Amino acid sequence: MKTVTMLADSPQDAVRKARQSYGPQAVIKEVRQQSAKGLSRIWRKPKLELLIQIPEPKTAEKPTETLNLEDESENQNFFQIYQQQIDKTTDKTNASQPGNKKIIHSEKANKWRVEPMLRSMGLSDYWISEILDRLSLRFQDGMPNFVRDELAFCRSLMMELLPAPPADPRESNRPIVLLGTPGCGKTTVLCKWMAHLVFQRNLTPTVWRLDGMQPNTAESLAVYAEMLQAPITRFPENHADQQGASQLFIDLPGISIQDSNQVNDLESRLKNLPDCDRYLVLNACYTDTHLSQQIRAFEKFNPKGLIITHLDEDPQWGKLMNLFLGTNFPVALLSGGQNIPGTFEAFRPSSIISRIFPSHLAA
Repeated sequence: MKTVTMLADSPQDAVRKARQSYGPQAVIKEVRQQSAKGLSRIWRKPKLELLIQIPEPKTAEKPTETLNLEDESENQNFFQIYQQQIDKTTDKTNASQPGNKKIIHSEKANKWRVEPMLRSMGLSDYWISEILDRLSLRFQDGMPNFVRDELAFCRSLMMELLPAPPADPRESNRPIVLLGTPGCGKTTVLCKWMAHLVFQRNLTPTVWRLDGMQPNTAESLAVYAEMLQAPITRFPENHADQQGASQLFIDLPGISIQDSNQVNDLESRLKNLPDCDRYLVLNACYTDTHLSQQIRAFEKFNPKGLIITHLDEDPQWGKLMNLFLGTNFPVALLSGGQNIPGTFEAFRPSSIISRIFPSHLAA
């Protein structure tokens, strides 16, 4: 028997591909779910990895009238294997517990009490399913007596799933350029960052306020730069002699991701800038669909991290978990409010979890 592997999008697609490639004699022996990696987890569905066995050619051919029966058995074999593997995984989990023969049925009948709250938080169906599956493994003897036990487990699980925060970018002296769409809050973030540099680190920043295809009309940036006595220029300058003295901020106007000309213009302008750290600024009030579209559009510019703004305007921080867990871009900074300096802090998983799961809920 010859063994080969194949990827498919769905059970129906798997059967069709196996038939077209290897004929009705191919036998699907094993099916695994293969999750997408990195940023593509946001918009790509998991694929199925098939382990297919092809028998050696035989001299005697089967009657042609049996071909339809073999097609039906192939179809049935695939779905039976797929379902058996799911059941087998659940059986292994409960095999070590004596007297748990009816656990599977009781868990299907019981609905976790935290599920409505998870949905109201804005979590995606994918992450809700992940959390509920972990709950089923944690409480194998059945639903706990108190809902606070479910909440406490969800809090600890999310703390475990959240990526470790990177180093605070505000402590770096590398040049900074902020990317994003119009209205995402880039100018406010830049002003807060400058205030942090002046008041917390006693350093004076330098600002390049540059134009793109559209003119840079961020006049408030010039006002704050003047208040902080930070040099600001409308044209790029030679910054090599000032690297040790101050931090360079490069302000570019936001672009529309639907306009390919603006995207290409930004790409060419970034190539002519000095080596700098790029951060993508995202508005927390946008929908998950808009956020994922913006991440995909700016992915080509290799941002070092994400900066989330307008947090004071969005009461559903739970939906941000979809962003924190669903990309490989680390969340660097959190910003809220228009006041300068205002809320402007490094990303900490504990602060996010405390906002999503207040302590009185777990009590």
